[in-house]
Amino acid sequence: MKSLSRVVAIATALLGTFAPCLAQTVADPALVVTPYATGLLQPVGLVFIGPGDALVIEKASGRVRRVVNGVVQAAAVLDLPVNSSSERGLLGIALHPQFPAVPSVYLLWTESATGADSVDVSATPALGTRLDRWTWNGSQLVFNQKLLSLRARQTDNVPVPGHEGTQNAAERGNHNGGQLRFGPDGKLYVFVGDLGRRGWMQNLGSGPFVAEPLVDDTLGGPAPDAAHLSGVVLRLNADGSVPADNPFFALGSSLGGDVGAQLTRVYSYGHRNGFGMDFDRASGLLWLTENADDAFSELNAVTPGMNGGWIQVAGPLSRLAEFKRIETLSFGSSLQQTRYPPTRIAYTAALARSRMVMLPGATYRDPQLSWRYEVAPAGAAFVHGNGLGTPYTGTLWLGTATDSNSRLYCLRLTADRRSVDTSADPRLADGVVDNLAKYDATEAESLVIGQGFGATPDIREGPDGALYVVSLSRGTVYRIALR
Repeated sequence: MKSLSRVVAIATALLGTFAPCLAQTVADPALVVTPYATGLLQPVGLVFIGPGDALVIEKASGRVRRVVNGVVQAAAVLDLPVNSSSERGLLGIALHPQFPAVPSVYLLWTESATGADSVDVSATPALGTRLDRWTWNGSQLVFNQKLLSLRARQTDNVPVPGHEGTQNAAERGNHNGGQLRFGPDGKLYVFVGDLGRRGWMQNLGSGPFVAEPLVDDTLGGPAPDAAHLSGVVLRLNADGSVPADNPFFALGSSLGGDVGAQLTRVYSYGHRNGFGMDFDRASGLLWLTENADDAFSELNAVTPGMNGGWIQVAGPLSRLAEFKRIETLSFGSSLQQTRYPPTRIAYTAALARSRMVMLPGATYRDPQLSWRYEVAPAGAAFVHGNGLGTPYTGTLWLGTATDSNSRLYCLRLTADRRSVDTSADPRLADGVVDNLAKYDATEAESLVIGQGFGATPDIREGPDGALYVVSLSRGTVYRIALR
């Protein structure tokens, strides 16, 4: 498994028929785990609209469910016609930072072209992923405004005129990202996965091909117009407009046209795909998890104008040779799209760095923590209060996108809140967990806090100070609290 897509495929086909699950456990006896809400269908996100009052989104049904004191209410507060093929569906939810005074709820979802829920990979418009704003009226969500249309389809199985043998066997529907978070600055941050694209935002200035036509796919590219804006964190005002202090606002404004308009929205780029994003309120810094293909899962501290390096590198540049070796010689020797095979990864860090598409003002940053082999990091949440006890205040909790071998990680940051504190294990001083195989926990023993939670695409700190872990594969929201 290379990402949540296969977990989702299994969950869609076999939900309710998994092999017996590991019990949900946490390593600290001062903490206790209990099921908070059960009987949900592929839950992927949660927000609290009040004490003991939450909205949970279901990926494949397109429903927003209300959970009051742990009881899932019978009637959904919204039911959207979603295309949930692979990693599509109802993916992200966020509340306006002044909620409930400003009762706006934001949803990121992939619409079905049929008007009803669908798993047909081709049954969504090319720009079928929507960012919408809704109004909470106390019992339902009422449509307010469509803010953004994003690329949804991956039609790379269709030949590109002038190129032979470059298409994949079938259309895909993964690497959508989907996380929404409001920052301490009151701006809305949207993570969009790379969607299999191979253009500017994936550090390929001429696209994936080595001969004309130098395009990204059958819809054009490689410049990031509306159909090719992917592998990015976007930063928007609450009404969907673009903040003038975005890192590429001046560049995009000077370029003009569709490409320029899209660049004004970009906060960072060069990202692959991930399922976890949260802000550290102490520093204001945004942290993002990214899945590997096979080598070097990442945890990134995202700064304005950051270029994360994908597809030229995953993990730190100093480990480029290992990235190339694993991706070239193991696990099918593929980077998802056959148009850009891993044999084209550079042989030296300097060459990889020189190949990156560095927009004016962009800065490359190594990840703060990497795992040599993929562990599928997923949901992420900071503990801001002391609801779990003072030892956990300021810690960052991560889930994983695997049903088996699922873990929760608890990370501590350095005093300046800019880096992961690895002092508990000298093997981590290089910022890399040198595990021995995919999903293996070797060298991460000091970071693992829990097991058995299944695929966990979202974690949230509740108004009561407890942590709420959303398990897609268990259909459950778990609560972690002090005994």
